Amino acid sequence: MIFEEVAKEIVERVYGGVASIIMGRDGIPLSLHLKEGVSLDLEPLGIEYANLLAQTIQASRNIGTGEVGEVAILTDQFYVVLRVISPDYFICLILSPDGNLGKAKYLIRVNLPKLRAEL
Repeated sequence: MIFEEVAKEIVERVYGGVASIIMGRDGIPLSLHLKEGVSLDLEPLGIEYANLLAQTIQASRNIGTGEVGEVAILTDQFYVVLRVISPDYFICLILSPDGNLGKAKYLIRVNLPKLRAEL
């Protein structure tokens, strides 16, 4: 299935890639990929970030700044990129803080048409 291929490709092709999740905003994952040797509980992480994305989308609508396309979060352990695929689905890419954010965003962007076509 295309979801697994894209989830894996993005993590494996970007420096600092740790994990990716393609998930519905309802918290149900379509695909999860975790780089070998990494221990991270992806489903709860995805659910929490789905909630954050929903709140960000609602806040943007409330203040009239337009539709949210992407949210990036830097923590002391990870760089998290959330990209809206459709109104009901998003991709979450987790990088190390020194990961190649530019390439990560590029790989997500070029794979969006494939993901959208499958939904």
